[in-house]
Amino acid sequence: MQPTPGAAQDNQASPPAHPALTTRLTQLCTAHQVVADAVASLNTGHPTPLCVGLLDTQVGSDYLPAANMIVLSAKYAGAALGVIADKLILYRLAACLEQLPVNVNDPVALQAFNTRQEHLWRLANPAPGPVPPGMLRFYQGTNRDNFYTGPTSISVVGLDPSKAGGAIGCKRWEKHIVAAEFKDQGWHTVTLSFDVALSYARQHTEWAMGMKEHEPALFDVTDFGGLVLSFDVPEASVTGNDRWRQDKSGDSNNFQTTDAIARGQIQVVEPLAVPGPLTKVAPPPMVAQIPAVQRQASAAQGTGTKRRVYPTNFS
Repeated sequence: MQPTPGAAQDNQASPPAHPALTTRLTQLCTAHQVVADAVASLNTGHPTPLCVGLLDTQVGSDYLPAANMIVLSAKYAGAALGVIADKLILYRLAACLEQLPVNVNDPVALQAFNTRQEHLWRLANPAPGPVPPGMLRFYQGTNRDNFYTGPTSISVVGLDPSKAGGAIGCKRWEKHIVAAEFKDQGWHTVTLSFDVALSYARQHTEWAMGMKEHEPALFDVTDFGGLVLSFDVPEASVTGNDRWRQDKSGDSNNFQTTDAIARGQIQVVEPLAVPGPLTKVAPPPMVAQIPAVQRQASAAQGTGTKRRVYPTNFS
């Protein structure tokens, strides 16, 4: 975990605990046993319990190991951004746990660690409620700037197809572990999968946190982090409608539409998509651990003319 600019360093005086933010952490512990267990793990070996303080900057968040303190930027001192503060506290808590030693060679220990990390991440990004009968719920991952800023933002005018996509179809976020979707000019691309939309949205947050390669600058996640929008449409109005089609990604959840979606139809179902889940993987087995039959089969495949191997990852 890279320290955020503006964070107090271990050899400098740490900021004091912020009572209201530390209370938010306590409330999360009371409401969720997984949070209480995570905090207990971090408190082991520390003379002071985990608390939350404020940075002297309007941008960034971090964890100060020497003080056992999560620090958020000064703008979270008030209650207005309490929901976002809770999400950042949960994210930093998971990031702290990721730095603790875990025996990744022990399947039981690894599974326990990953289950807790996934649970913390889902607490920060909970799945929405059920869809009413006869309706389709579409999601779109975007950033808070697109939604909130300016007279033509989504929060003012809704989803306007004249502003959608580019002159040529393009895959969003060229490298992605969840899915791909295509954007075409004049068509809004949406998905029936909350997790796919969340995955795109959290990449906006990663960008704002300076986690994208070659783009390390920090931005305020409240302004530029990712969020997930949703709107419900009667299933009958989509079936057989030329203004709706599936996109070119091959994912049956992904659709495109030229319909304008009014602001009143749109809900913010996730106000800040946080990175994660911050899990670990077991190392590949050593040669001595691979069964002899499997090793012999692999060796037989390697004899004779070598086959050219083409790259599968493209930038």
